[in-house]
Amino acid sequence: MNRNKKQHLLSVATLTIEDFEKAKKGNDYMGDVFVIFKVVTTVTDLDNSFRYGIKTSGVWHRYSEFDLLYQYLLHTYPSYIIPPLPEKKLSTSLWTKMTVDKFDGEYLEHRKIGLEKFLHRVASHPILHDDQIFKAFLMKGEDWKEVADSTEFRAKNEGFLRGVAASYQLKHCDPRFSELRTYAEELESRINAILKVTQNIAAKQRLTYNSYKDLAKTFSEWSAVEKSLGIPLQKIGHHLDNLEGAGNVLLLEEDVKFCENLREFANYAYSLKDFIRKYELLQYKIETLESTIESKKAALFLMGKPEAGEDVVSTEGNKPGITKIFRPNANQREARRNKLHQELSEAEEALGPAQNDLEQFITEAEEEIKRWKKDKFTSLKEALKMYAKLQLQHSQQGVQCWEAVKTAVKPSTH
Repeated sequence: MNRNKKQHLLSVATLTIEDFEKAKKGNDYMGDVFVIFKVVTTVTDLDNSFRYGIKTSGVWHRYSEFDLLYQYLLHTYPSYIIPPLPEKKLSTSLWTKMTVDKFDGEYLEHRKIGLEKFLHRVASHPILHDDQIFKAFLMKGEDWKEVADSTEFRAKNEGFLRGVAASYQLKHCDPRFSELRTYAEELESRINAILKVTQNIAAKQRLTYNSYKDLAKTFSEWSAVEKSLGIPLQKIGHHLDNLEGAGNVLLLEEDVKFCENLREFANYAYSLKDFIRKYELLQYKIETLESTIESKKAALFLMGKPEAGEDVVSTEGNKPGITKIFRPNANQREARRNKLHQELSEAEEALGPAQNDLEQFITEAEEEIKRWKKDKFTSLKEALKMYAKLQLQHSQQGVQCWEAVKTAVKPSTH
């Protein structure tokens, strides 16, 4: 009964990134300086936490270790959409200055939020949350990388990947994955367009709030020379000062609760493309084997024809214009035939498992795509509701401020 209620790791523990700080590799002055993030796991349901094998802990990890975890999950769970990491390169955050320093506090705060979202997505995933390497990431610090590398996850597909060109064309592609790729590209484009517009709006709002701060100062200074209006002018300056502070707090909240959620799903476009590429590689492997089988059968068929395909032309001594024509003898013909049969047999034996791998991938992928779309719908709907709520608060604070200003200059009744 309890097991059915506890569906993922976040149901028995909270995961937070509480802090970040600079660290140095080595003790010498020229050591590599980087940033580490403190990942804190706090057990909230002790009775059920034992099933997940976790305990309250706090460990430090750098971004490259988060990336290693992502790569591990990507290779180990090919039929699942792996939650994205925040982008590694520096970018312009909403309404704020452009960051060029990787140690900038504002930039690192955004990265901390993105990394925490990544951990939450993995910890709430029905399959990924129970992975032993992921749980080790939450429990272990400096030696976690050795634990991950010991799985040799990179070697699983390395041999096949080396034989695949960087660019290839499939003869047949499941339309569901073609449509998903198109959707991933459009999702990234649409969200980035929304972020660009909201960035412009927030920048103008921030400029307006800062102007109110200047206006507040001007009213306060004016109050010093107006004996009859001194107190009302001071109150106006006070109300405008409060509006500036409260408005900028709302803009910060907007960046965290709305924009960060949108950025996450823009980054999901890359995760979807990685997911689709895994399908394409499986399909490409099958097409390669089918092509091999077809060519080997054709070669064997030609060998069965008298004198067909047996002449070999070579250039004697690498001299142009001087050629030598020879026919293989019986032993050479037999050796070639045996080699073709062996290569044909190997390809046919490999085709069945490859087809099974693809069928299994598609079956699991269909359920994963449904799960991801449902999760995306819920998350984006909540983000849009939050954006509307924050815009209403902007307006409400403006109304409250100007109502207070009107009251401040209301003629006295005595």
